[in-house]
Amino acid sequence: MSNSNTILTIVANQNFKYDESIEFLKNHFYLDIAASKVLTTNAISFEIRDFDESKKPHMQKVFFQKKIDSCFIDKFRIPRKIFLCDMDSTIIKNETLDDLVKLCGAESKSIDETSRLAMEGKIDIKTTLSSRVSLLQGKPKSLIDEVIKGIKYNVGANILVNTLNKKNYTTYLITGGFKPISTYVGETLGFKNIISNEFEFENDNTFKGTFIPIAGEKNSKLKFMQDLAVKKNLENDDFVSVGDGANDLGMLQHSGLGIGFNSHKIIKDNIETQINFTDLTTILYFLGFKEEEFIF
Repeated sequence: MSNSNTILTIVANQNFKYDESIEFLKNHFYLDIAASKVLTTNAISFEIRDFDESKKPHMQKVFFQKKIDSCFIDKFRIPRKIFLCDMDSTIIKNETLDDLVKLCGAESKSIDETSRLAMEGKIDIKTTLSSRVSLLQGKPKSLIDEVIKGIKYNVGANILVNTLNKKNYTTYLITGGFKPISTYVGETLGFKNIISNEFEFENDNTFKGTFIPIAGEKNSKLKFMQDLAVKKNLENDDFVSVGDGANDLGMLQHSGLGIGFNSHKIIKDNIETQINFTDLTTILYFLGFKEEEFIF
């Protein structure tokens, strides 16, 4: 099956030699390249005529071996309206609930393993959230400040959000994490909307050990996306989304462009477009923007 307007974008940590890149694609994959665009020294996009989709798995394997992140998308279906972004291990390096629970004295190895299994979809996410939140019961709310102090942003986070805001995307931080941590992250980076779970407190200073689930179930993010589409009369092709774990899967599958970022196996196995080697600015290249358009 062919597509006459496929855009292939390749991004790496090393600079590409433009002429050599075109020759490599032509000679190794027998592509008919109609046009190309240098996005920066290490990112190039190519418009391919009558692309044979059956070539894609082999091409992706070769790119992976060369530590190149790649994206294939229909030229006329690049999302231009909504950006949905996961928080933990996506826009930031941390797993913030795990960090919080560890401050309460929970055993690190056990917490990390529980989180990993949830993100692989092997145990129910709502159950694991409830279990971890229960460990906070009676602990001071001030522990949240300690977690916030330790937040580390993934490379390119601010450029990604700033640029998409400037390009008139409506940006959403949507997370199974918790306010006020998500509020801090979202406002720091400039997200226009923040969707997350909420802790419950006693006298506004002590954890109850319970929470209000806003985005804390397996398909919560997908449901939010579907409700937003109905409310704003949007199509799936209007959405670009990024995430790393099982609770992101439905959202990624139904987006015009769903991207796994340093993702768990369940996402790697089910989502075509992955960022494994480069940083979050690669999303902007996948959307066709040049580095000179970035907002720093």
